[in-house]
Amino acid sequence: MKTLMLHSVGCENDNWYRKWLSISLDHFENFCKYLVNNNFETVFLDSWAKDPNAKNKVVLTFDDGYLDNWVYAYPILKKYGLKGTIFVNPEFIQNETEIRPNLEDIWSKKIDESKLAKLGFLNWSELSLMQDSGVIDIQSHSMSHDFYFYSNKIVDIYTGQPKYNWLPWLSQPKRKPYYINEDQSKFVDDGLPIFEYDRALRVRRYIPNDKFVEYSINEFSKLGDTLDKKEFIENLNEKLEEFPGTFESDEDMLNRFNYELAESKRIIEEKLNKPVEFICWPGGGFNQSSVNVAEKANYKAMTANAKKTVSLNLDDMQIIKRNAMTSFIQTSKRNHYIKNPQFLVTLFKYHNGSLLNKYKYRFRKLGLVILDKLF
Repeated sequence: MKTLMLHSVGCENDNWYRKWLSISLDHFENFCKYLVNNNFETVFLDSWAKDPNAKNKVVLTFDDGYLDNWVYAYPILKKYGLKGTIFVNPEFIQNETEIRPNLEDIWSKKIDESKLAKLGFLNWSELSLMQDSGVIDIQSHSMSHDFYFYSNKIVDIYTGQPKYNWLPWLSQPKRKPYYINEDQSKFVDDGLPIFEYDRALRVRRYIPNDKFVEYSINEFSKLGDTLDKKEFIENLNEKLEEFPGTFESDEDMLNRFNYELAESKRIIEEKLNKPVEFICWPGGGFNQSSVNVAEKANYKAMTANAKKTVSLNLDDMQIIKRNAMTSFIQTSKRNHYIKNPQFLVTLFKYHNGSLLNKYKYRFRKLGLVILDKLF
């Protein structure tokens, strides 16, 4: 049984930093048609847990809980009699209760497609409707999807860079569900030192000294156009000796992991009146301690990259090996959108063991790498 990882659908051309996570509508619908025409059955993870090696069965999973899962993915899955699982973070679920229009409203001519809102995150009303439909199953993606500093080594300085858009999440967590649609760069002061960082469920958190952070921000504000970032970071690392930060204790780390895993499970179960038994690690970030907490919280299985080996001590927990599905081929220079409407079908065949499609994909990627170097 193949388990596939998707994120967003239909937003590959929109103005948001992570648009490379989105699968185009034509790619997605053609893939759904392929599954139906080739007699693949899509199932939820409880069926996977009973027989992970079943043939001609597929698990479609969508990470993060984007609004377009309701607007585009859900109506198309429903249209073709398919099923999907959405992993959500309660901190990213919008508080509004209004159910927003989706493709079904376009098909029935209730609204014009230009009026369709698609960027953002789901709310509980939309999640509840999809869960009750039998088309979608909702599971946990942890509570926060955060990143944290894990060492006292400074690697950068904040000046509003989009790749650090998780820093505003920590500053104003209640605005997290709206980060795609609003400029949150000013939630964080320019000049904030950025230490080595990683996924929240993989690290022991490093907490910088407040006085040191204030010093960095103040000194940065004095430099203006004269900033030499490398020199500034070197000076900060020297100054850091005067104001060392701290690391969270074992107790604090385990309490944080428990909040991320047990509390997210409890909230989803309570809001949607259904069991939550599967955890999807944001960005594949976990360690033995967070896995132990997940087992204690009674998760039956956890996600992992199909191409990576997982070295853990597990009791009864199963591992869901997922293959990524995307409309883009990523090189070191950029994310290349692939126009071929059958691209997702080709990618699935590659994941499903087809050597022909494996080499087709690799030759195409090699060609893009060469083009990157030429232009």
